[in-house]
Amino acid sequence: MLKVLGIVGSPRKGKNNDTLVTHMLKGIEKTCEGQVIIEKFYADRLNIQPCKACDGCTKKRGCVLKDDMNNLYNRFDAADIIILSSPLYFNSISAQLKTIIDRNQAIWSSKYVLNNSLINKEKKRLGYFICTAGMPETPHLFDATLPIMQLYFKSINTSHEGNLFVANVDEHPIMKDEDILQQAYAIGASLAIKAIELTK
Repeated sequence: MLKVLGIVGSPRKGKNNDTLVTHMLKGIEKTCEGQVIIEKFYADRLNIQPCKACDGCTKKRGCVLKDDMNNLYNRFDAADIIILSSPLYFNSISAQLKTIIDRNQAIWSSKYVLNNSLINKEKKRLGYFICTAGMPETPHLFDATLPIMQLYFKSINTSHEGNLFVANVDEHPIMKDEDILQQAYAIGASLAIKAIELTK
C-alpha cells in the first residue's frame, strides 16, 4: 500500500495549484488501483508557526513548537511520494509553504546534530514540485525556487524527481487547459509506477 502526501502551498482552493495537485494525485490513484493512501493538505489551513531559531531542536529531538507541523514530520517519514505546490511570489515560493520547509530544521538537527533522525534515512521516497506563475514565461522565471526545493527534498531523504512549471496562468487558467491537466495526470501515473517498483 503506497502512501502519498500532497501539500498545496496556495491559499486559493480550487484554483491553479490545487487543480494541478488534484490531477497528479488522480494519476497516482488510478495507477495504484486502490492500493494507495492519499492525504492532501492545504498549507494555508494548517496551524504552523514560523521557525523561531531557538535551537531547541539541537538539544532535544523534535520541535519545541506544538502545532500541526508535528503531524507533518510523521507523514513525511511515512510517505512514498511527496508532492508540493506553490504559486510563484516575488520569484520564490509562498510564505505558507516556506514556513513548512523552514520548520524542517528539526529534521535537519535530528540527523546532523543529534544523530537521532526523525526520518527513516533508508526509506526510498519520491518528490515532485509544482509551481505556477501569473506572468508569461521568461528565461529563468522559476529558477529561484529550485535551490529551496532541492534542499528541502534532500532534508527528508527524498529523490527530487522533477518539476512542473506553468507560466501565464492569469491569462490561461489551468482549469481550462486540458493539455496541462493531462500532463499532471501522466506525471502522477509515472511516479506511482516508479514508487511501486521501489517498494518491491
